[in-house]
Amino acid sequence: MRFALSSWSMRSHVNKDFSLAEFPRFARERFGFDAVELCSMHFANTDTNYLDQIKQSLVSSQIGFANMPIDTGNISQTDSRKRQFDLDRIANWMAVASYLGAEAVRVNTGAGQEGWDISLTIESYKKLAAQAREYNLLLLIENHGGVSSRPQTIIQILREVGAPNLKLCPDFGNFPPETRYEDLEKIMPYAHMLHAKTYDFDAEGNHPAFDFLRCLKIVQDARFSGTISVEFEGQGDQYQGVEKTLALLRENL
Repeated sequence: MRFALSSWSMRSHVNKDFSLAEFPRFARERFGFDAVELCSMHFANTDTNYLDQIKQSLVSSQIGFANMPIDTGNISQTDSRKRQFDLDRIANWMAVASYLGAEAVRVNTGAGQEGWDISLTIESYKKLAAQAREYNLLLLIENHGGVSSRPQTIIQILREVGAPNLKLCPDFGNFPPETRYEDLEKIMPYAHMLHAKTYDFDAEGNHPAFDFLRCLKIVQDARFSGTISVEFEGQGDQYQGVEKTLALLRENL
């Protein structure tokens, strides 16, 4: 099992206190992470000179690039021209991820609109999975709102696309509160990596937003051995949020 740090966890500090190119070294030296997630939204540009700085940082820090979350476009929209435009934009980000040696990319399902049919989303993922394969990338679906809000829909997409490089990235924090643990159990068998999302901790170090340790128990019961990425999304100090989340992972897994 490997722990990664998402650049989203340090969103108030990336490209302010330190550049994205410095993030891999920061994750390794400050917290001891073995891998990172670099979110597409945090890239200043995609020029090769800039990308080479990030690549060199990954190499010199001896840290893995587990995944690039790509947050652009709506691959489920009904307008075919707009949908293809967004697929092309995502493909460009795949090229960036591949250039940097990423293992995977996460692409959102987007939201269905009037006249939407799940076949549109399935067809989009078929195209994306084929492109990801050309770049030697895994393609990940996260429970991230919209079409991906319910586990049965995500599993249907996964099965009907039928691509061996299409996997899931469950996020602890993105399930409906009333079905959080049940939903996590349903999609864990298809997980390649996880987003161990946390919100603010209380003064005693507890996580009141939801039962984080129960989520970890579900992960253990599924015999998961992949990458777990820390994604602190609280309003409080992000350094402390990452530290407390990582401590819970190390103590309970």
